Parts: sequence; C-alpha cells; structure tokens
Amino acid sequence: MTSEFFDNKKRITVRIITSLLTIALLTGMCSVKASAMGPTKIDAMTFRDNTDITTVHIGSDVTEITPGAFKCLMKLRSITVSENNPFYTSYSNCLYNKDMTELLCFPPALDGAMIPSSVTSIGEYALTGVGSKLKADIRAAIKSSADNNLKLEDVPGEHFIHTQYGIKWREADGNYSEPDTELKQLVASVLDFATDENMTQNAQLERCFKYMVDFSAYERDNEVPVGNWTGEYAKEMLLEGKGNCYKYAAAFAYLAKGLGYDAKVCTGTVLSSLGGKTPHAWTEVKVNETWYIFDTEMQDAKGDGYYKQTYQSYPAKPLDKAAAITVSY
Repeated sequence: MTSEFFDNKKRITVRIITSLLTIALLTGMCSVKASAMGPTKIDAMTFRDNTDITTVHIGSDVTEITPGAFKCLMKLRSITVSENNPFYTSYSNCLYNKDMTELLCFPPALDGAMIPSSVTSIGEYALTGVGSKLKADIRAAIKSSADNNLKLEDVPGEHFIHTQYGIKWREADGNYSEPDTELKQLVASVLDFATDENMTQNAQLERCFKYMVDFSAYERDNEVPVGNWTGEYAKEMLLEGKGNCYKYAAAFAYLAKGLGYDAKVCTGTVLSSLGGKTPHAWTEVKVNETWYIFDTEMQDAKGDGYYKQTYQSYPAKPLDKAAAITVSY
C-alpha cells in the first residue's frame, strides 16, 4: 500500500492506495515506509507513527477499517473515499459504511459536518476526540434520524402494520387483528393504497399527507363542529374524498394515529386571504417528542409549505389555536 504525505507547513495529505505506506515529508525531503497489517486493512497500527495527519483518502482496494483505526489522529479533519470502494464512503469529510447508515469516523479536528438522514448508528470510537458539545449534537442528530427511520414493526404501541395477509391492526400485546370498525377499515384501505411494508414510519406519514392532498377536494361548509365530531368527520372525508378544513384535519389525524403517532385535531383561526382572521382546523402530530403542524387542507389550497411546520414557521401565520382534540381508535 502506498501513501504520500505532503507537509506544506500546515497541511498533510494521506492517500491510502495499495498495500504499503510511503511518507514523503517535503519540508525535510525525507521518506518513511511502514507496512500495514494487511494489503487491504487499516487499523490502529497503520498511523501509529504519523499522528500529525490531517487528511486521509481511502482507495478502492481497502476492504476493512477496524474500530479505532483513526483514534490517534487528533489533527484529522477530512476523510475521503474512492467512489469505487465497495465497502466505505465519505460525506462532508466524514467516513461511513457504503450504504451510509453508520458513522464510522467524525474527524476530531472537524468543527462541523452535514450528516445524511440515512445514518442511524455510530460506530465504536467514531467520535474519539470530538468536543463534548459537538459530540452531543452529533448523537442527537443521529438519534433523530434513527427515530425517523423506524419500520412500523419496531414502533411500540397500537397501530396498523403491513403483513403478508394485508393491513392488520397490531394490539398493544403484539397480536394482530382485523380492522373492526368502519373508521379503521377506511384508514387501512388508505394505508394499503398509499404505503408499503418497506417504508419507514416517517415515510408512510409523508405518503399519507400526500394522499390527502392529491385525492381530496375542498367543499365549503361554514358550520363549526361541536361535540365528539372528529371520528365522523374523518369517516366522511375518507369515504367521500371531499370536505372542509375540519374534515381534512380529522382524516389526517386518524391516519397519523393509525401509524403509531400521537395526533390531535386543532381548531382556531388563521390569517384570511381577504384580510383579518377566519376559522380553521389543522392537525398536530408528535414526532420525536415535538409536536408539529400538518395542514393538509392548506397544502391542497396553497401548494406547498404546510407539512411538518411549527407555529413560527407556518406560512399563513398567525395561526391561533383555541382547542385541541386528541384522537384515538
């Protein structure tokens, strides 16, 4: 393996290409050779005598990088990988496995990086040398990604799930049952049409939102509902494919609840296009301990910007909440 180190006062570049490390320090014009543990392996011994390395490039022939291979490189700020390497890849100067689900090394001298949403785990020693604040931020970001990438079979509690026999309702004890009410049957039919078993919980939520926008039509009704109305409004919307903002909000709330999320139908007022405020309803869904606004009716009317918003980012603010109804089956 050959490797060239170019020391231009501040920058040292490493290229791991074959089976031998060649170190050329141009300031002193001296070279050092060191054998790797194997022709395609990088481990903690590979860099033990060269701790000032700042940049590493991994060639296409490297097939194994052991945990802690870079932990002695406290000045490391960038790792890149050949596009032809079948086992590893890099993004934003960090090292990942090929499918970018596990962070293998966050260079300790790197002060920040974009972490792909596909990353759900952190390898052993991957954060060695990273500052405590940045380390906490990285862990939080990856935990959030992991939560968003859950398959429904990994989501606790009661919810619908795809099986080889169709959409079933999973009970709290893990047993499956047939959807036994009209509302459950309607929600199950939407999930069967709009989602599949390979989608994560988050992807199914997004697909259900798109379904409501694409297959629903607004029908004006100025009557503000009272009493226990959310279930009936949801059934009417899912059955007829048309309704006002209250029906949009109720239908999406039950779709979200059917996917295992906590969901509420909220009522209040929103900024009117004619000026002033007008009565309105929307859905709140709890994602990773935070409640977000999902407004299918406004998305249908306005075209974009009403998926997973906060009260600060909601485009048609001020959105003033007067009441919230938690939905359940």
